[in-house]
Amino acid sequence: MSKLKIMQYSLTCCEGCAVNLINALASMLQILDKVEIVTSRILGLPKLREADVAFVDGSVITKEDEEVVKIIRRKSKVVVALGSCASIGGINALKELFSHEEAIRDVYGVLPNIPHLKDVKTLDDVIDVDYILPGCPPTTNEISRFLMDMVLGKTFRLPDKPICYECKIRGIKCLLEEGILCLGPIIRAGCEAKCPAYRVPCWGCKGLTDDVNLEAFLESLERNDIPIKELKEKIPIFLTKSRIKLTSG
Repeated sequence: MSKLKIMQYSLTCCEGCAVNLINALASMLQILDKVEIVTSRILGLPKLREADVAFVDGSVITKEDEEVVKIIRRKSKVVVALGSCASIGGINALKELFSHEEAIRDVYGVLPNIPHLKDVKTLDDVIDVDYILPGCPPTTNEISRFLMDMVLGKTFRLPDKPICYECKIRGIKCLLEEGILCLGPIIRAGCEAKCPAYRVPCWGCKGLTDDVNLEAFLESLERNDIPIKELKEKIPIFLTKSRIKLTSG
């Protein structure tokens, strides 16, 4: 059987997702002879080559980003939006809370030579995406499950349960019940509730579940004396481009 050819490419990002992808591959001894990394700047393979699966992390922020992802789409059978920035906008989308000129000035100090887009784009704003693996970064376990499905020719599916489900499985005490704002009830599981496990509230890096019950979530905030003002401050950190609209409170 021919090896599964893998492309890894980072757009505008911190490359933490790419590092976790490489870590996941390095830990999966049972599939190392079944895969071949054909593109990865981290591994010294910068050239874009034909691939079975392309993992792209980061947001589309520059015109170069936009052009590159179109090339990647043409060269790849399957494209995966890896991480929050690629799949939901993530931290990069905070730019949209400011004017384009303000954001450029605050980040660079001077106008950069690289042409920037006015808005932050996720990968599927520009090209067709086959899978998303959200998270900041996605866990190596989730990436490993995805890789195994690809090697076996199976269809990978993200969980659509909220983080609260994983908290209950792990016996983690609810932060909301302690009066601490946590987005767990409306955020997609898959991270193994790593933040709540360390008593750090969820900020939403996995993105919203497909069927968000915002009304029930707001009721739980009211029940635990958590002001909606706190929610409005936390939502933009990862969910600037989300469909959540808070107009009252």
